[in-house]
Amino acid sequence: MKSEKFRRQVADSMVNVAISAEEVHKINLATDAYEKARAIFKVDKHSGGNAKLAVRGCIKINKLQAKEMESVQDYVSAISHRSKVCQLLDEENRTIPSCQQQVKIAYLHAENDDYAKSVEVLHAAIRRLHKGVKSVDYMASNRVNLLVRCHEMQAICYVKSKKWNDAVDQYDEVLSLILKKEGQGGKQYNSVLIRKSALLVMTGNYVMATPTINKYLKNAEHSDQDLIVDDLDHALALDTNAATHIKLNEVDEAISVFERKLAFVKTLPNNHQMKSDTMHKLGCLLANDNQLESALPLLDEALRTKKHIYDGKHKSVLKTTWAVAATNHMLGNNDKALEHYSILLDNMANIEDMPVDAAVIQHSAGKLFFETGKAMKAVDTFRRALQGAKTSDNPQLESEITLNLANALSGQEKMDEAMELYDQLLNTKSLKKTKISFTTRFNKCLLLIKMGEVDEAKEMLHKMEENPSSMANHVRGSIFLTLGNLAVSDGDIDEAMEYFDHALDEADDDDVSALVYTKRSIAMAQLDIRQYDTAISTLEDVLEDISYSDADGKSVNLLKAEIWNSLARVYRKRGDLQQAIDFARLALQTYKTDLGEKNPITLRNLTNLQLLLLEEAEELEDYDDAKSVTDAAKCELEDTLNVFESLDYPWTYLLDIATLKINMGLLAVWEGKHKKARKLVSQLEEIELPLEHSLVHCIAFLEECLEELELAGKVKDADIKKQKKGSNRKSKGGSQRSSRKSKRR
Repeated sequence: MKSEKFRRQVADSMVNVAISAEEVHKINLATDAYEKARAIFKVDKHSGGNAKLAVRGCIKINKLQAKEMESVQDYVSAISHRSKVCQLLDEENRTIPSCQQQVKIAYLHAENDDYAKSVEVLHAAIRRLHKGVKSVDYMASNRVNLLVRCHEMQAICYVKSKKWNDAVDQYDEVLSLILKKEGQGGKQYNSVLIRKSALLVMTGNYVMATPTINKYLKNAEHSDQDLIVDDLDHALALDTNAATHIKLNEVDEAISVFERKLAFVKTLPNNHQMKSDTMHKLGCLLANDNQLESALPLLDEALRTKKHIYDGKHKSVLKTTWAVAATNHMLGNNDKALEHYSILLDNMANIEDMPVDAAVIQHSAGKLFFETGKAMKAVDTFRRALQGAKTSDNPQLESEITLNLANALSGQEKMDEAMELYDQLLNTKSLKKTKISFTTRFNKCLLLIKMGEVDEAKEMLHKMEENPSSMANHVRGSIFLTLGNLAVSDGDIDEAMEYFDHALDEADDDDVSALVYTKRSIAMAQLDIRQYDTAISTLEDVLEDISYSDADGKSVNLLKAEIWNSLARVYRKRGDLQQAIDFARLALQTYKTDLGEKNPITLRNLTNLQLLLLEEAEELEDYDDAKSVTDAAKCELEDTLNVFESLDYPWTYLLDIATLKINMGLLAVWEGKHKKARKLVSQLEEIELPLEHSLVHCIAFLEECLEELELAGKVKDADIKKQKKGSNRKSKGGSQRSSRKSKRR
């Protein structure tokens, strides 16, 4: 074997070769040369001079190779090089640099989603940092800083692994270390405090989260600086603070926090993403607090901003689209709501992981279709929603959808299928004595009344009325209102008034809708017994109640329109046709503004107004004036019929179409146009109606009137023919005499 001196000369030469190769970026050559030199020096136990250069060169080259592997995301190779660096540093007894490499290795394991291995490496580093040190109090600051970093990284790994309690323990370790090092007023301590509180909120531990985030807020309040943490950490703190207020049902406080966050975020550069997210959260919170008018502009702006940042199918965009749709729905902006629901429904087929449950979206869209009179489309949407709820194993949502599907089928006159679904819900054991059970039972009663099974419905309503369960409280007022209306139908006004009083007692003071509909029923009962002035007074009181309530928006406008319609009915019965027309016009204008001109409710009110105008025309003495009103009303009725027939699923509006054709037929009879009337009667005969339906009787009345007209026409025609025949004879004789005279001439 060569002498030690010779080997040292070779090792020195290798070091020089490595340095030269490194200078010209020949990394592989430099690596081999440094390794060979280090091996020789290690055998000969040389530690000075070039021996140190060889070790440092090996360390440096492996670090460079690790960085190169990291840049191409080859984390396995990078970990191998970092591990080599650790080994070399350990041989040099350089504990702190070695632990720093272990932290980087742990980070690379986390990048590979191997959080367990990352925690293992960090744990080893923590043990080494504690080795030989009696207490953290005697630990050097650079060692403490590294220890803090290790615990922080362990906390993050535990969060990624969903080991929440372990993560909280690590954050507690970090806070304890920082507190000893610099106190609780510094940036690092408060940043960790915020992250811990956010983790506690995420895990639902609000008991610990609330004092933790409040501690940060208190530290921030007493600080001389504007912010004691980074901008993003402060924004996270405000989110966390709002979440704790929401959990405690302190909605106003939560809204205030989000408003502060929005104002703060607007001051940050490149804030579009965070600003849109904050507007979304604030808008949703306001909407849930029924501050819909304030919520909608925020949600609209959030959606516009997100559409500029993301693709239209991005989860964040779809989530805000859902919020905009739901808020418009609650506000009664049905066209806008349908537009956004349609976007969500169209995207369902193309997006696997929707941010909102597809069944929830379909359920809400189905409710809107049903509310806007699109019963067939509602049924179809509810069926798809029901299938989705069954697939996702959501029994609560499944029962709600089933109930709404039954209601839609009932509205579509599919009585048997609706009844089957109601009974299915009532026979579900898990729903016994729940709110949905009592709602189902009440809706079944309404269907029984519709089917003419009034006695059975009354029996069920009385049993529900007597049920002491608090779960029935939400329908108790409706039960009394229904029983009152049935008593009115039976002619028992005194009993009806008792039920209406009970209904008023059950209504909450802030439930404007319940109060309005109950008092309206009282007024209609008073109308039935011809107490016109009393009925008018009752309805005027209702309008005053609405004006004094805190409620506003479209729903309140529609309630007013209901009352104006009722006033129109009362004034018509009292014989004050002009007042009736004025109130009908007022109601119609509201429906046009808030529901749209083609909404079925608007169209029905337009029809009612034309019938009032036709009554007015009958009373006009001037023929031209009467004809002008009649022609205008006739045009409106024809246009309304055309609109109904052009709507989606026109068979949904068969009763409306039949009613219009009956009235147009009667108008044709009144005008003496028997052919037009006969054509309308023929069209009505093609519409299938239940024999007991009131419209069947109306059609029969129209036919009687038409037959009378046709009979009168035949008699008149016979008289005219006789007159013409006599006239012809005279005319013929005259012409013959004239001819004879002519001949004589």
